[in-house]
Amino acid sequence: MDIEDILIRTIGAVAFGLSIAGFCVISERGTKLLFALSSLAWGAQYYLLGVHTGFLIMLLTGVRQAVTIYSNVMSHCLRMALVSGFGGVAVALALLTWQGWLASSLPLFATLLGTWALFMMGNVGMRKATLATNMLWAVHGYLFNSWELCLTMIVITVANLYGLYRLRGAAAVP
Repeated sequence: MDIEDILIRTIGAVAFGLSIAGFCVISERGTKLLFALSSLAWGAQYYLLGVHTGFLIMLLTGVRQAVTIYSNVMSHCLRMALVSGFGGVAVALALLTWQGWLASSLPLFATLLGTWALFMMGNVGMRKATLATNMLWAVHGYLFNSWELCLTMIVITVANLYGLYRLRGAAAVP
């Protein structure tokens, strides 16, 4: 294993840790900030792996995550504008860095759905949409040698399913 491989795996481990830490903090803002930082770390790993669309989409995702810290005080109109803006930038990035259907379309579809979910859906809808985006990112991580991302998406999916189960049980209690 050479120094570049060690750096790639180390960045993946840091991103994994930031992603999991995001689920451990109580503050919604803290969670979103940690997720933004983890997205930047995933972007760095994709850069080193030469996956250009994944790199730029993850950087965009980091910015989007940071902006969503304030989504609860945004008007519907502003949230729609942000969905359109982030979506347009994502499409442009994917087209500019096109590396084939799997390399470029998986991150694009994941970020488009994730953007809609974060800005426009409530807690349950967002969690359900996240199940789909996690699967897209897990497959992408697996295909393009980011096993840390693949593992993270599996762990987050299990945590998300547990959260949905708990929400369902809470809704049943009058």
